[in-house]
Amino acid sequence: MIDWLNLISNSLWILGLVLALATLSYASWQASSNHEKSVRKEFRLALGRPSIQIAFNLAGVLFCAGLAATSIKIYEIVLWTILAIAFGVWVILSWIQMVKVVHNKGAGQH
Repeated sequence: MIDWLNLISNSLWILGLVLALATLSYASWQASSNHEKSVRKEFRLALGRPSIQIAFNLAGVLFCAGLAATSIKIYEIVLWTILAIAFGVWVILSWIQMVKVVHNKGAGQH
């Protein structure tokens, strides 16, 4: 019989890794699409964008939540949960930063 709780728990951290890899791949594509010589600098700039930060930190939340759910020892569960909460806070802060950037761009067009 399928252990659905274990399946969902392991799916969380795998989905987190998939999202992190996709985010890094997208940031790399954005950096290389400018056809400039300094792709490394463009990659760092792409990673600093709020939208990329949101996706990457959300990946961290999923990864840590999945590992907390699959952990057996209480200290592992506590540590993974604390780390997931920290990534969640970074998601919120990145979201606030993105809203400010969008708002400032909209205000500059008037």
